[in-house]
Amino acid sequence: MIDTSQWKFFDLIGDNGIFRIESCKCSNAGELLEDGTDIEYIGAKKDDNGVMTLVKYNQNLVTKGNCIIFICDGQGSVGYANYINHDFIGSTTLSAGYNSHLNEKNGLFIVTVLDLERYRYSFGRKYKPNLPKAKIKLPSTPTGEPDWAYMEKYIDSLSFHPITTSIHKGNSVLLDTKEWKKFYLHKLFVASMGNGIDAILTTSDDPKYNYVSRDSNGNGVVGFVDEIEGEEPFPAGAMSLALGGSFLGSCFIQKKTFYTAQNVAVLQEKIPLTNHTKLFIATLIRNECKIKYQAFGRELNAHFRKDFTIKLPVKSDANGIVYNETHEFSDEGYIPDWDWMDKYMKSLPYSDRI
Repeated sequence: MIDTSQWKFFDLIGDNGIFRIESCKCSNAGELLEDGTDIEYIGAKKDDNGVMTLVKYNQNLVTKGNCIIFICDGQGSVGYANYINHDFIGSTTLSAGYNSHLNEKNGLFIVTVLDLERYRYSFGRKYKPNLPKAKIKLPSTPTGEPDWAYMEKYIDSLSFHPITTSIHKGNSVLLDTKEWKKFYLHKLFVASMGNGIDAILTTSDDPKYNYVSRDSNGNGVVGFVDEIEGEEPFPAGAMSLALGGSFLGSCFIQKKTFYTAQNVAVLQEKIPLTNHTKLFIATLIRNECKIKYQAFGRELNAHFRKDFTIKLPVKSDANGIVYNETHEFSDEGYIPDWDWMDKYMKSLPYSDRI
């Protein structure tokens, strides 16, 4: 556990800032694609360290490596950062930050801290115009400088252990969907809008709750924020659902009490469900969204409490389907087979690691 109590806030750029900033230069990668296998082209994405493809070398467009790139524009990726250790050609949506003390180890440390602040930025609130007033909290030396040596030492202390499982692939329960029935999402869960808290209104001086946004990484958790007067947090175990944006349909079980950003719904179970059962349903929700809904077009806001449906296995016995006279989960009286969903998920490799 890192003790951040003695860390200090530093300006990201500027006269007393950590980084000297340069803008990347390529506005049209298509011109470099023909016979282009010489140098990496890096764009506005977090995955794969931002690498989009290999392109033809053009000295006038090259950005020097050993820098941190700030993703300043682009849907879904604004506010992320990557460390790049080699020369590359970068999209004009990126800015590169340099410091003579920077290296791969402390660069990875800083990128991780920067990504925790990513929730403050979006396609509507660009990174670049806000860089001059952005700050980052880092370990500091007694003289008030960033403690580069500590950052390197911390990264060196991390160890990696391969993930293993005791469940073999051949033991999975047979998945047969022919007899599954349709259920409305709002009948399965208590479905409600989240808090809708704007990121710029949050603080993190004495953080108490997770802050969940429309993101596909880290279970949607993009920050750890202070308690907000008048806002009721949602309980651990509830599920968050991104209603729009690039990660529309991202659905996660939240492990800790949380607030939500705008355009995030919350699903709370009507009866106690296992995490394996909720993961089963979350996967179906994401898949349904890929087929029937569209970011910045047909989003979920008007549908998740109205006509959004998924198909599920239903409870049955020797006499056939078991019906619920109260129609709690479906108008037809079907009861989801929660136990089967739990059993199926537990039969999958690596489910023992959940």
